[in-house]
Amino acid sequence: MRDCAFIYVHAWNGIVRVESLHTAKHVDQSPEWKHVATINPHVVLESILRATIKERNLIIKHLLT
Repeated sequence: MRDCAFIYVHAWNGIVRVESLHTAKHVDQSPEWKHVATINPHVVLESILRATIKERNLIIKHLLT
C-alpha cells in the first residue's frame, strides 16, 4: 500500500491531484475532493510511456473517471 498513489478530482473545477497514503487520509475527509482511482504509479507510468498516443489518452481517461 505504501507504493500506491491516490487520485482525486475536485468536485467543482475538475482539478486533478495525486496524493500519497499519508496525505490521502486528510483529503478523503473533504467533500470537495472525489477519489477516482488508487494506482501503482510505477506500473501506470510504464504503461503510459509504452502506449501509443491513442492508448495513452484512453489510459488517462480511465484513471479520471
